[in-house]
Amino acid sequence: MKTLRIICMATVVIAAAACSKIIPVNDPFTISSPEPTTPITKVSLTDTQKGYVNAGNKMAFRLLQQMYTGDNLICSPLSLQYALAMTANGASGETLQEIIDFLGYGADGIEALNAYSKTLMEQLPAVDLNVNLKVTDALIVNDLFPLLPSFKSTVEDNYYAAVDNMPFTDPGQIAARVNEWASRNTNGFIDKVLESNDIDRDAVALLMNALYFKAKWAGTDYAPMFEESSTGSEAFTRTGGAKTKVQMMNTKSYFQYAIMDGFKVLALPYADYKFFMYILLPDGNDIDGMIDKLQGIAWSDITDSFVRDAEVYVKLPKFDIEDKYNLNETLQSLGVKRAFLGGQAQFDKMFEPKAEDYYYWIGKVIQKARISVAEWGTEAAAVTVVQMYGETAAEPRPEPKRVYFYADHPFVFLIGESTSGTILFEGAFTGE
Repeated sequence: MKTLRIICMATVVIAAAACSKIIPVNDPFTISSPEPTTPITKVSLTDTQKGYVNAGNKMAFRLLQQMYTGDNLICSPLSLQYALAMTANGASGETLQEIIDFLGYGADGIEALNAYSKTLMEQLPAVDLNVNLKVTDALIVNDLFPLLPSFKSTVEDNYYAAVDNMPFTDPGQIAARVNEWASRNTNGFIDKVLESNDIDRDAVALLMNALYFKAKWAGTDYAPMFEESSTGSEAFTRTGGAKTKVQMMNTKSYFQYAIMDGFKVLALPYADYKFFMYILLPDGNDIDGMIDKLQGIAWSDITDSFVRDAEVYVKLPKFDIEDKYNLNETLQSLGVKRAFLGGQAQFDKMFEPKAEDYYYWIGKVIQKARISVAEWGTEAAAVTVVQMYGETAAEPRPEPKRVYFYADHPFVFLIGESTSGTILFEGAFTGE
């Protein structure tokens, strides 16, 4: 079997800020995502779309269970949703069905997924203008491989995606263009997504999505939620009983909280109380047991259990987590299988046809993510890269051997929007 061409598609989903060096790029292509100036009171969803929120949050908990290995963790289920949603628009048949089933839209199809994604893009940033939230999509396309007009119009109309055509002769220039775009859309928090050796010489397209989030905790300059003077070095007990020292922030207030079976949940508000960081603290540090329980609990059932009937004393470590994951086995174990099989995946709705027997499939799905939590507030980011391969032979490939190892750590955290119930980020802090 001869491989004729490898296609690289990258989806970048990001949130946060930090200054660093930006590679100069001539003529940066423009950003076309919604930038609301008028606030809305809540995200308005149809009853069907509210079901999609529940499905997306269920996917988030399944993803957390698969990705957690006992170490610090940060990822974005919403990032993955936008990465796979744009990819799904180039697929058909069983390949398409597996992707939308995984995302939770199997019964309603790709049109429903597109409409829902567009609604979140337009409304999530408008629900609290004191939270800096922006969703941006773009495509960098090899000018020798034009997109199908139907695919191009779909991503432009539903994902506000800017399309930039350029020669793919210099991998360094392509990587620099991606990195400049990523840095510009994250205020420098993530300034390098790809190295030049990440771009194959036969790359065809990069699909990118940036999710940017930056928010202060609720409070005022005179009465902040966390005072820097109250932060100090304190003991942190790991799951096995070993102790370490962390910089622990301290506060107290009438926060929303819930007592669940085997764990407690605390809601720490940002800005105008629309976005929250949720801390899920297992009883006895049994994080595996808590994550298992989450598989059978709707996130809405947890948020419906919140009360505010006591002054809550809070200790929360300051932390900065950054990591990079290969999600191939995770996605396959969660039902996205055919998309990874050369000769069987059905990606026939993305590019103009090259040859009758030319086939495409997903070769890699990589996510890089970062979060920083401090007294002032939170920054978070995730970069998802979907790399597509192509060849002429339709021979099936064996599924890879899978080995999973799950370990304990002290707490799980989520960042979510309260009026829709959407989970944007999730992760874990271990005290390492």
